[in-house]
Amino acid sequence: MELNKIKQRLELALRPVEKPPTIEEVLERVSRRGVLRGPVDWVFPGWITYVEYATQKIAEAFPLSEEGKRQLFHFRDAMRRLLLEAWTQTKEKLTTLYKAIVEGTYRLEGKRLYAPDGTWIYIDGTTPHLKIHGISALAHFPDLLRLPRVRLELFQLGWRASDEGETRNRPIMQTAQPWQVFAWTAVRYGALYTRIASVNLTREGVSVLVRLRANSWKQRWDKNEAIDLVASHLKRGEWATLLTAWLGDGKVKRRDVLCGEYKLVIATKEPWRLGLDVGTNEALVATGRETYLKLKESAGVYGALLDLLKAHKWMYIKLTTDDGFRAAYKLNRKRGIDRLREAYRQNNGETPTVSHAEANKPGAVTVVGVAMYLQLVSGRGGSLLAKRYVRDVEKALAIAGRLESAGLRPNVVPVGSYYMVYIATADLLRLAERDETIRKAIALYLAEKVKNGTPRQREIAEKILKRHPSFSNPATGGRHLKLAMDKTPRQLR
Repeated sequence: MELNKIKQRLELALRPVEKPPTIEEVLERVSRRGVLRGPVDWVFPGWITYVEYATQKIAEAFPLSEEGKRQLFHFRDAMRRLLLEAWTQTKEKLTTLYKAIVEGTYRLEGKRLYAPDGTWIYIDGTTPHLKIHGISALAHFPDLLRLPRVRLELFQLGWRASDEGETRNRPIMQTAQPWQVFAWTAVRYGALYTRIASVNLTREGVSVLVRLRANSWKQRWDKNEAIDLVASHLKRGEWATLLTAWLGDGKVKRRDVLCGEYKLVIATKEPWRLGLDVGTNEALVATGRETYLKLKESAGVYGALLDLLKAHKWMYIKLTTDDGFRAAYKLNRKRGIDRLREAYRQNNGETPTVSHAEANKPGAVTVVGVAMYLQLVSGRGGSLLAKRYVRDVEKALAIAGRLESAGLRPNVVPVGSYYMVYIATADLLRLAERDETIRKAIALYLAEKVKNGTPRQREIAEKILKRHPSFSNPATGGRHLKLAMDKTPRQLR
């Protein structure tokens, strides 16, 4: 990864936080994406808040003995201590690495970037990550579900077919999703070895990776055997194994669920073991609303746990199967800009001006005086957005107000420690019809993606060009399109 991008991600990770996360904010993120991402000083308190919430809800909802409650709260205290220690270590190391980059005192060795004191971070691949050392604990987790062994093993089998690994013949789980810590340990209860393994440096800040080893259980299945057994159980009408396999590796988009597109897709290295191959390492197992009804019915008491954990994939099941929940969700769902305006009670402010450098960046378009940047996005066939990131919510709302004054329909959504203002494809097309500069910018951008983008970007760009030939018409931008196609990647940058 480029050094400048690492520096930018470190700045996001170390950004000051004005106030600690509320339980409502934490649950909102867990129920939507599963993962907590953001500044170090938000993510670690967010994890602690969630652990305390989940523990209390479990204690209230499940009939535990005094010993069971003692184990549960000891597990909570152990997790809290680990997160506090990892918080301190993470912030110290990331601060040291950032200082080294700013001062130019870093060194690169293979896949690592080092600070002068020896602190290092992996920089290979798309997501740099920081190893956390010496932060672990032993604890016990109680038997919440009290299921017969045969039934319990069905849930264990699904986890093994997906996220669960093995070390020293013991089941292990590595996850950045707080709800999975509790959902997995509930079926692998008993003695647990827990540690904070690493911290990922994402485009929104950091995410935390927790590693758990179930010392009270021996691993019975290898990965391929577990996948085959899930398929075998499904053929006999048993959906419990598929439920936990989907909780681990299931793929679903909330928009598809809300639009009535019900597909049960699971990521797997060998998709033919589970069903029809629908893409790279993806298996289409079943379709239809009844599919999700069967998953919900198979959960039994486990579903009560997933419900109180606000597990985001369980929320998908509820959106599909529970008409009341679905109606309430749609009623409460508002555009990000509307929620922010309610929170800040305003619709104006100073709009950032456009500099010459911004206006001439690759993919830049100037919309009513606002510098924005084009981006192709996947989902439902692909689309083109124009977006702008700002740190200040008041500036984001001011930009949105200016775009609205031009008859556009912008939205504003929080993205990590930034706010993203964007307009969708329909607005861009209307702008392109009346503004030749924007039309040319879109033509150049699409041409560059056709030539040098990822396979998915090329596919989306080609579809847009096919649907809207004005972007390749010589009179309206085709000449620029041809010039872009003829340029080398270096010339386009």
